[in-house]
Amino acid sequence: MRRDLERRLCAIERLKPRGFELWVRQEDGTVRGSQGQVMTQEEAEALTRVSGKSAFFISEADARI
Repeated sequence: MRRDLERRLCAIERLKPRGFELWVRQEDGTVRGSQGQVMTQEEAEALTRVSGKSAFFISEADARI
């Protein structure tokens, strides 16, 4: 699990010039954004694409690390 998290964090580093938004997957299938917004993953992907950023999704367990 830690190795997978490291891989994903490295992916974030490569996105710095464009920026990214971090989303946490919830048990009910939705995702939660950094400002508390809750939506489907597809909606989050579309929202971040419009803003010119990349969406990065992690589990709740990873968010606690």
